[in-house]
Amino acid sequence: MGRLASDKDPLLVLRRATGRHTIRQYLYGALTIVVLFFIYRWITNPPKQPFIDTQRTTFGLSEQKNVIDTKVNTGNTLELAIYMESQCPDTTRFIKKQLTPTWQQLGSTGRVTLTVVPFGKARCEPVGQDFKCDCQHGANECQLNQLMNCVIDDIGYPDKYVPVIDCIQGKRNLNDAYEHCIDNTSSLHSNRLKKCAEGERGRRLLALAGQQTAALTPPLTFVPWVTIDGSRVTDAYYDLRENLCKRLEPMPEECNATA
Repeated sequence: MGRLASDKDPLLVLRRATGRHTIRQYLYGALTIVVLFFIYRWITNPPKQPFIDTQRTTFGLSEQKNVIDTKVNTGNTLELAIYMESQCPDTTRFIKKQLTPTWQQLGSTGRVTLTVVPFGKARCEPVGQDFKCDCQHGANECQLNQLMNCVIDDIGYPDKYVPVIDCIQGKRNLNDAYEHCIDNTSSLHSNRLKKCAEGERGRRLLALAGQQTAALTPPLTFVPWVTIDGSRVTDAYYDLRENLCKRLEPMPEECNATA
């Protein structure tokens, strides 16, 4: 009689080895296909990165910020520019009654870009590498204008700097503005802003604001001077929200909100 095949049977051992080898081939092949599939998906659909927004400040200095682009803009956009002075009573009334509440309502639409230029009817002239400036309401106004320009340049985004400009507007002097608007705001770099406002950089930023103001056509004759898409709109001084909303097509739902 033939003997029973045992684990030591050479033929059985060979068949088992061959079977294991075949299984490994299938497994390696399947793994290779899976890996290639994920590589293909990664190449054709790379991971989404935060939207990089390079926003220009009022003075042409660019600052790159990481923001998630969640706004879907439909319709036209408007460019709103305010040329103003920190101690002008008409500007104070406009900032607090028109600009701030209007921006709170329409700023989030992403359809209005805002530029604020604190200079007004001031004058600046170069002195060596520095500047000497004279302002309509005196030296304190020049310093407050410089502080505003420093805030705008440092922060960059209107959503963040408009409340600070609103706070500074109409203050008596720098110390008054520091106490109520700068020192008690944790998001601001108070020491850097103070150094800027009282130093050469603040005067240079004020002079740059003067260049922007001097480029207006027609030239500025009243403060605040309000332009929409580059043209002065006199009525915007009295009702900024209405003058923006009637130019937005289609009109955003924020325009229907109670003022």
